[in-house]
Amino acid sequence: MTPLSTRRALRPVAVVTGGAGFIGSHIVDRLQEEGWRVWVFDDLSTGSPTNLTDAAEFEQGDLADRTYASRIARVRPAVVVHCAAQTSVTRSIQDPAADARSNILGSLNVIEAALEAPSTTLIYVTTGGALFGTGALSHAEDQPVSPQSPYGWSKWIVERYLDVLGAGRLRAMIMRLSNVYGPRQRADGEGGVVSIFADRMFQGLPVTIDGDGEQTRDFIYVGDVTEAVLKAMAANAPATVNVSTGRATSINRLFQCLATISGYERPPTYGPARPGDIRDSRLDPRRAEAVLGWAAATRFEDGLTSTYSSIGKSTRGPRA
Repeated sequence: MTPLSTRRALRPVAVVTGGAGFIGSHIVDRLQEEGWRVWVFDDLSTGSPTNLTDAAEFEQGDLADRTYASRIARVRPAVVVHCAAQTSVTRSIQDPAADARSNILGSLNVIEAALEAPSTTLIYVTTGGALFGTGALSHAEDQPVSPQSPYGWSKWIVERYLDVLGAGRLRAMIMRLSNVYGPRQRADGEGGVVSIFADRMFQGLPVTIDGDGEQTRDFIYVGDVTEAVLKAMAANAPATVNVSTGRATSINRLFQCLATISGYERPPTYGPARPGDIRDSRLDPRRAEAVLGWAAATRFEDGLTSTYSSIGKSTRGPRA
């Protein structure tokens, strides 16, 4: 029988940056299910070690620090899934320099580390909705971008760096996500509207809708995102794809669905629209279906039920 340490060493290695966060930790779980040895690099600014199993290798640090980021190459990963980012539109407006440091400089360091590791695939997990303005409702990958916030611009710039630095040297898959929701999403200012509403309904607190509530988003369940990442890892050629449902849902409808699931009976209050928010957002997922053989499979109501049911439950104990 092969010793455990030998079997562990023979497993393919994946790096997930931001792997202790909401989306990243679900990707880590899925990779481990597929037999990968996973290294997580995270500064824990929004993530938590309790989102990880003890099987994950973990290193805490700031990817904008080149010395720390260079450690990625040392583990010789076959794939790097780059999720780490500053994700708040509001914060990017308040402090664009900090946004650029995290999203541009940090990403450049990850790209350079991936280039140092032989035969590495880089999966860049990025935004889709924040790249576009108020033009067409449904956006395909080849439409011109017009970000309305520093956050959108910082994410777009990294795509262009990948074009320049990775061409002929790195197999890069760019995955533009719509509005992701699901268990483990934070319910504070860094969280998404689904987790914020669900948490407040769970506590019986008032729910405030920014704007008139008729703004729309393309909500996708985190489990569907993880499956898209697995498909991208197996793809034969670099590509940019939208990871979305292709369906627009208003914030008012989201509120109504969650209220039904939770038994919440209070009406919402309405506040001013948030600076930098776009009015309507929907991404066209047809290229992902054609290139990856992937399509979102989770019904909106089922995803919301799973998300609401997870509130207050801790699936992991503290890491040693």
